[in-house]
Amino acid sequence: MRVQAAFGAGVNTDSRFYQTQLSNINTAKQTKKINNKKDILYTGTGIALGAVSLAATGIYLVKRKQIKDVFTALSNNPITQSMPVFLKKELSKNHNYKKLMDAIANPENNPISGKGANSTVYNLPFLDKYVLKILADRPGVKPIEVPLNIFPDDINLGQPVWIHPDNFRIILLKKVAGKPHSIKNWSDTIWDTKIKCARPVTEQQANDYYHKVTQIADMDQSVFDDLALQIKTLDSTKINDSDSLIGFKTDSINPNNLLVDIKKKKLGIIDYFAKTKPQHQNSYLDMVSVISDFTLFPEYYDRLSPQQQQKLLKAVKVIDNKSLTAALNVGLDTDEKTFVGFVNYTDKYFKVPGVLKQNGEGEYIRQYATSASNMLKLLHSIRQNPEI
Repeated sequence: MRVQAAFGAGVNTDSRFYQTQLSNINTAKQTKKINNKKDILYTGTGIALGAVSLAATGIYLVKRKQIKDVFTALSNNPITQSMPVFLKKELSKNHNYKKLMDAIANPENNPISGKGANSTVYNLPFLDKYVLKILADRPGVKPIEVPLNIFPDDINLGQPVWIHPDNFRIILLKKVAGKPHSIKNWSDTIWDTKIKCARPVTEQQANDYYHKVTQIADMDQSVFDDLALQIKTLDSTKINDSDSLIGFKTDSINPNNLLVDIKKKKLGIIDYFAKTKPQHQNSYLDMVSVISDFTLFPEYYDRLSPQQQQKLLKAVKVIDNKSLTAALNVGLDTDEKTFVGFVNYTDKYFKVPGVLKQNGEGEYIRQYATSASNMLKLLHSIRQNPEI
């Protein structure tokens, strides 16, 4: 009635239109309700399927964990009796004991971590915390000089954790993070036993060296402090109470003995030896020398572009400063004469051949004493140069 009063004679037509519109609206509402129910149904189904998927994933993870943590009792034989408890626990997992025995029997089947004159070190994919060291089987190779369990548990110096009771050449070492600092084929560059001569440094080796050294220079002071502390620990750890010389000497001549982890920003010392001579003393220059690879430094330098040469000298200056600061922080010897005495003593027993320069004018002298002397001259020069 109110509608009729408002629209007069056109009420009937407008009323039918209005009713039609109401019908359309109601139809749309019903359709929307149906669609909403479908959406809810589909969503609920998705949640249900997702829950099933998650449940299946959970079951899979549980199964994986169960497989990963399978333990097998070790037989009580002389080899297992010689092992520390923590190692037995690692070897009782996932048949790791058998894998280790296989690795010892066929070490060549494992990836090589590093190689020296008297030994080869292999990575063990099934033992993340350790590496396998095999001493060369030839006359003159002596047992490892580092006794078990003499270093603090919280310091990792790549020390031995187990020596085979029947074969001193087979050793398990703590694994130190990182890769050898040396360039690829460093040992063959110094002396290639196959062709019986020294090899010249290549441009690729020089560039690889440059990138490593400049990255090390960018590491925080705390990284150098930690490295100095490692050397200080070696320097002050007694082997026997009756020893006249205390501790171990780092082999700072071979850059293979410095492991570098760029991502984790970590430097680690490995492959040291017991002090047997008064000249076997450590100092902060052991850090500088092994990082700079002083024996081959002039050859790397000459292979670089002028811009790289400038950046390399700046990096060496930074490394020298940080190494000295680190030594002062931990109480490591800072006297240059200490390093000179060690190198000059070592120089008497190793004859290192040189190589011809690229341009044919002269020779690169690699003999340790000469190389160390040249390194010290370079350090003195760059310390006094404010532009570097």
